[in-house]
Amino acid sequence: MLSLAGPAHAQSRIIQTPHYVIHTDLDDSFSQDLARRIEGMYDEYAQRLAAFSGTSKYPRMEVYLFRRQSDYLSFIGGKMQNTGGMFLPGRNLLAAFLEGQGRQQLRRTLQHEAFHQFAYNAISPDLPIWLNEGLAQFFEEGLWNGPGLLLGEAPPRRVRQLHADIKNDRLLSFSQLLNMTDEQWGKRLSANRSDGALQYNQSWAIVHFLVMAQSARGEYLYRARLLNMLRMLHDGKATGNAFTQSFGTNVRGFQDRFTEYAQELQPTAEATLIENQAVLADLLTDFAREGRRFDDVESFRKYIIRGRYKLHYSMGNIEWDTNPNMNVYFSDLEGKRFAPEQLYFSSRSGSPVDDIVCKYNDNLLLRTRFFDTGPHSIDHDLTIEVSRVALSVSR
Repeated sequence: MLSLAGPAHAQSRIIQTPHYVIHTDLDDSFSQDLARRIEGMYDEYAQRLAAFSGTSKYPRMEVYLFRRQSDYLSFIGGKMQNTGGMFLPGRNLLAAFLEGQGRQQLRRTLQHEAFHQFAYNAISPDLPIWLNEGLAQFFEEGLWNGPGLLLGEAPPRRVRQLHADIKNDRLLSFSQLLNMTDEQWGKRLSANRSDGALQYNQSWAIVHFLVMAQSARGEYLYRARLLNMLRMLHDGKATGNAFTQSFGTNVRGFQDRFTEYAQELQPTAEATLIENQAVLADLLTDFAREGRRFDDVESFRKYIIRGRYKLHYSMGNIEWDTNPNMNVYFSDLEGKRFAPEQLYFSSRSGSPVDDIVCKYNDNLLLRTRFFDTGPHSIDHDLTIEVSRVALSVSR
């Protein structure tokens, strides 16, 4: 068994789940939460890809979760300093850290990297890079509600970038992307941050297309073919042959169908509500650092409107500002202002800022929690406490 080096080793403990051995120096409550999440994610991978979950026998997979970035970098050998976590195939382990990226992003990183680990062990160690990264991002964007995962989400930030790349004719040709090697992928990523953002987002969009595209009668068009391709790769068939035998030889025509799908793709409802709540959380965090507090959501809303506050975000080569009409972030998807019992603050012991709670149509309850992470530093994450049915109309 691998061991931690340096100061992280003295603080580390081991959590064993049915499929993982988790080494961590994170606080107990959070590490136990992550252990439940990663085990639940394995169940999701196995359920969604049932054809592969029982085909291989392997020991519990190793996961290392660090509090500090320096311990993470030391553990992985100092490489890939801009990563928040990674799967190391040569050592068949996953490593990630909390410092600087926050709880929410760490959870997303685990959903992404844990898929790579599952795919390496259960499907094939030689998945083409676009498919491996596209599937990992598809699972990364899944919304965890405790009992399971809501898949097929299209976050507004991804759709923004996808539509901008289509408009500016930046998308890679399918022939280029499908034949890209791991080395070529890495070189583009290292040479140009915008190119890296493009290839990741396009790969996510292609997998979203393959999994979610439907006929006029509501039948999924490509799911069975995607699973067939994965079976062929599992059996050792070459990547190009697996693709053409599953989807046909007309790669250009297939790219055209994807582009049509991508042009019409809209953000899903759950992902939109979550982004809206994240904007409110970021604003509350900034105000809390300045020592400003609000008794209720309505006073918070009035302060933002009166002060004409806005936020600026960037993702890859796409930058955007919050909606000029900040009332959007206090409203439902139809533009109706949330009532006080639908969007409100909830006090929590030890929290530097009251939780934000949003109830939507009795189907979805979003709770944003805030945590002290150091002097003048506040982190926040979001949990889905209720989700009985899917809300998205674009599925």
